[in-house]
Amino acid sequence: METGAPRWVEQDELNRDPAMQDFVQSLVTRFGRELSVAVARSSLAPHLFVPRDARGVFFVNRRPSTVFAFAYAGPDERFADAAGDLFEYAAQAKRVANILEEEPKARELAALGHTATAFGVMQKLPRLAGFSLEGTKMRRLRYQISHYEKHGQCETREYGAGSDPATDRAVAGLVDEWKASKKQLGPYVEHFKGRIANGELPGHCRLFLTYRNGQLDSAIVISRLPAANGYLMDLEFYGADMPPGGLEFAISRIQETLTKEGVGSFSLGATFGTQMEACAEEDPRVGKMLRGLHASRIFNNDGNFQFKNKFRPENTRLYVSRSRDAPSASFTDVLMIFADPENRRQSRQETAQSAPAATTPAAPALPAS
Repeated sequence: METGAPRWVEQDELNRDPAMQDFVQSLVTRFGRELSVAVARSSLAPHLFVPRDARGVFFVNRRPSTVFAFAYAGPDERFADAAGDLFEYAAQAKRVANILEEEPKARELAALGHTATAFGVMQKLPRLAGFSLEGTKMRRLRYQISHYEKHGQCETREYGAGSDPATDRAVAGLVDEWKASKKQLGPYVEHFKGRIANGELPGHCRLFLTYRNGQLDSAIVISRLPAANGYLMDLEFYGADMPPGGLEFAISRIQETLTKEGVGSFSLGATFGTQMEACAEEDPRVGKMLRGLHASRIFNNDGNFQFKNKFRPENTRLYVSRSRDAPSASFTDVLMIFADPENRRQSRQETAQSAPAATTPAAPALPAS
């Protein structure tokens, strides 16, 4: 892609430009990590920011005064320059840029004078071949799996979406059942349910179904991570009457399948709203806000973090980086992007010409143990 001035690329423009689509896909294939391939990314960050050297991209969401960069796909050595372009370009448009990244890149930005406030963790098994259920550290996980297996004949198998209409409908029904137990859901869940019901699945995704005595208990979607020779556990759906240990059983069986295929790594994905202790590089106003929301259980996914920890993953802290002079009030926009990525609340307000509603943010519900 030709170099030039930094620019935004709106989702509609991207959808009309096959060359740009190929360029982005090549970056994701070579450099993309979990947040680049996650199903939720198309909802949380549907637009692009292309820096001046055009060697990478940020997947972003924008509000009138805020830019949230959810993921970066590009060479590591170009990250700091690309981030600098984003901070500068956003400031020229009177927007506050926020960049979500794992610890190494966040510290790179902190060294350049930006803040880095803890926002969650990335949990992954970088050496899948070395994973084992043996040993005292895995005792709790073994117990959960064994507990589930005692409830009948249990099996996990891969399913090709669209190969059996009855199964497609059963999976869609399971998603509806799972949704009923959640208070806050991203629009990507309904969109993805529609694709499954229609027998469609994105090419980089695989679907695994777990049955107990012939009853569908769970459906897990994994997304390919070509840059890491691995997969991301992307979406998990389960029924209300699934016995404890059902997800643990399913995940362990998926890991066995991937290991036999020679897959190198398996990521349990990002968990936001946990492990947000204060650090020297943080924006203290934003850190205080997040810890208050965590204590109030508005932005708290400790249960999901603990569930994934049963698999003894490597945990890498996730941070949001901002300019040191950025107003703390603007960070509410970042949290609202998670709760309402398509800004439907604002659209409804504008249509009704009503006064702005209170902006107490709500975190998206994530699977818990």
